[in-house]
Amino acid sequence: MHIGYILTKTPSEKGFNSFLKFVELYQNKNQLSIYLVGNGVYCARKDNMAFDKIKNLLNDSKIYANSDDLKARGISIENLINGIIQFSHYDQMVIDIMDNFDQVLSF
Repeated sequence: MHIGYILTKTPSEKGFNSFLKFVELYQNKNQLSIYLVGNGVYCARKDNMAFDKIKNLLNDSKIYANSDDLKARGISIENLINGIIQFSHYDQMVIDIMDNFDQVLSF
């Protein structure tokens, strides 16, 4: 099963911990894709407080970050965790969700 996550929470918000708990439920049993949008792109920074957790997720998940949201928050490509894929249009995310995911969770 392909599970998708849309994350709009920063690592310091309570919703981020809920996100991690749900990832743990589905990890290793399903294909996971994570979209970082809005303030969720702060999770893509190398120096964020959840760096190790995000880096660990890259071992068996695809993580995407919206390039416009990164730019709006002053996060340059040099500051991104290696392995995070940028996408430029929300349409790409919507198409991926509609065509490929069996379930979507948003935090």
